[in-house]
Amino acid sequence: MKGEASTVSNNAYDLIVIGGGPAGYVAAIRAAQLGLRTAVLEREHLGGTCLNVGCIPTKTLFQSAAVANTVRDSEKYGIKSTLNDVNFPEVIRRKDRVVKKLVNGVRYLLKKNKVDVILGEAKILSSKQVKDTKNGVVYQTKNILIATGSSNAVPPIPGFNGERVIDSTELLSMQNLPKSLVVIGGGVIGCEFASILNAFGCQVTVIEMLPHLLGNMDSTLAASTAKQFSEEHIRVELGAKVKSVGDQDGKKLVTYERNGIEGFVSAEYVLVSTGRKANSAGIGCEELGIHMDHGFIQVDSHMRTSVSGIYAAGDITGQGMLAHTAFAGGTIAIENIAGGNREMDLNAVPKVVFVNSEVASVGMTEEEAKSAGYDVLVGNFNLAGNGKALAMGKAEGFVKIVSEKKDHAILGMQMEGPCAAELVTVGTQLISSELLLEDVEYTIYPHPAVAEAIREACLDALGRAIHA
Repeated sequence: MKGEASTVSNNAYDLIVIGGGPAGYVAAIRAAQLGLRTAVLEREHLGGTCLNVGCIPTKTLFQSAAVANTVRDSEKYGIKSTLNDVNFPEVIRRKDRVVKKLVNGVRYLLKKNKVDVILGEAKILSSKQVKDTKNGVVYQTKNILIATGSSNAVPPIPGFNGERVIDSTELLSMQNLPKSLVVIGGGVIGCEFASILNAFGCQVTVIEMLPHLLGNMDSTLAASTAKQFSEEHIRVELGAKVKSVGDQDGKKLVTYERNGIEGFVSAEYVLVSTGRKANSAGIGCEELGIHMDHGFIQVDSHMRTSVSGIYAAGDITGQGMLAHTAFAGGTIAIENIAGGNREMDLNAVPKVVFVNSEVASVGMTEEEAKSAGYDVLVGNFNLAGNGKALAMGKAEGFVKIVSEKKDHAILGMQMEGPCAAELVTVGTQLISSELLLEDVEYTIYPHPAVAEAIREACLDALGRAIHA
């Protein structure tokens, strides 16, 4: 049984894409543009995790949280107002409307490009055959792209499968705002939910096993995020290993250990945000001998797996684990299938954390550049010296530029502050285009704009900062 669109009268394709998330649907559209007869086999929702239970719904909640913070802080702008209530069910309904619109948009784009959408369960029989085990149909194909993504990973800790112990997917479907929440895991997802729910009035505690937040992101960004959490009364327990989750007096009791000493924190709900696992089980990778590592499919720079004719892209490869990396990987795979010779470059992949004061990073951190053997030249600029940030009342952040001392090549950029999620694109372009500090110096930036801070950080690295 075919799914939502049908453009062929038989079961033969040039390409079958397994998974309709960011890597899959973008790849399918690009394949159709290049003249390949294409089908997407999706078991659940078009748009994947990103559109349905990841990037888009989370950022929709983030926007509601930003409005709540603006109302709460309005008096400092000369506007008197009071945040009387957060209508959490309406916040969720708005999120659902945004998600529905974008998922329908993906469906429309696939139909517009004459991509078949097959709703079912994929099993790869060979590099030329894919079976829909749900409907019992075998499809013939010249190429296969695996884009099955990832899902929440839950470690084997006592109590993690208990009542009111939830993952991010479950949190996004809640209709009532928790009064209190313990977030286990202080990575990007955990920190975003902590910031969002705190803005809505939930009492939040973050427990992180590492001695810092945000995983492998820049240490300066991790420290600045911990600082803003402290100022927003979000409790953070670092270097703390969770031992168990239990029940006490109608709440969930989380027991953790730090330096051999036990600690406890209780809340109405516990959010487990401890990483992602590959969605590779059951689709036939092991039987075909596709090289894997902890469930993640291994690919070369052309997105080829170890089996000829089978490609993979997105979270399933473990590369970046970001929607925009998936977009790029899916596109590169298709262009190579169509006879091109494109390679994936992971040197300039931007990372953004949507907390109250946004943080973003691209390229190498200072520590990574030094470890790679570069003679590092660093430039910094505090947003307290940026006119637009001051006018916005958001001058607590900074821009940090990491460059190479000999030829002034830009290696990385880290930023905290307003518009960081957008401005990191500038850093991405600087690095991917292999530009130098002087290239930025000789470029005229708009004034007043937060973007000027990027230029000032580059000038600082050259010893020529003007506004610092």
